[in-house]
Formats: sequence, C-alpha cells, structure tokens
Amino acid sequence: MKMINTPELEHLFSYSATLADPQQMVGAGPMGTRMIAQVLGGRVEGPKLNGKILPGGGDWALIDDMSTLRLNARLTIETDDGALIFTRYRGVITPLDPDVIAKALDGTLLLGELYYRTTPIFETGDTRYAWLNTMVCVATGNIGAAEVSYDVFAVL
Repeated sequence: MKMINTPELEHLFSYSATLADPQQMVGAGPMGTRMIAQVLGGRVEGPKLNGKILPGGGDWALIDDMSTLRLNARLTIETDDGALIFTRYRGVITPLDPDVIAKALDGTLLLGELYYRTTPIFETGDTRYAWLNTMVCVATGNIGAAEVSYDVFAVL
C-alpha cells in the first residue's frame, strides 16, 4: 500500500503593502488586461521574520475575462536586522461573488470572499536568512482599496 505524505504548513510571517493609486491600466492585450500596481512600502511581522517592505516593487497582473487576476509580483524585504530579501510570487485572485471587486474598492471586503493564493520565492545572500532560498512557500492574501496583505507559510 502506498503511503501519502501530507505536507504541513508553518506560519513564517505576515505582511501588508501599500499600493500607489491609481494603478496603471495598460489595457486589453493578447494575454488579458494588464494592470501594474506599484508598491510604496509596508510592514513584515511574524515568528521567523520582521522588517519592512521597501518602495519600488510592484505587481504586473493580468485580468482575464472571468475577472480572475493572475499576479506576477516582485518586492524587497529589509529585515529589522538589516538583511535584504528579494521576493517574487505568482498567484491567483478569483472573486467568489460578483460584488467582490466593488467591496474591495470601497473597503468592505471580508476575509474569505476571495480565493487569493500565491507562491512566494525568496532570494538572499544574507547567511542568517539563507534557509529561505530553499523553502517552498504558499501564502493567502487579502486586498483593500490601496493595500494588500499576506500570511506566508512554509510547506514542510
């Protein structure tokens, strides 16, 4: 009989990032509607990592005909002890209700009204955080009018 090795999750940290307003709407193209959101900054807090999100990152998202956003984001974390960690992730945001987009824009969106998942990948040259370079992670997210937030988990 084959054994199933079910992975466990370990919460590493949570973060929130502020986005520039307005986002850049490139418009409909062959892959979908391109939207570019610039990251202005943010905060990282958790059991394994604390620091801030540096300005200058962004998300080059595509929106398809079903109102699903396909994320393609990059940002840099600076830890409270001075390490820099490049972060990139792809993910999916799918509304579970037709009114979700309006709720996100007016700040009344409730956690759980979106399917919002990402797969962050980390790169750092700092030996204190080198363990992140080989970690497989997943994250759940939430969105507001000018802010995104994530809970990041290591897959064990």
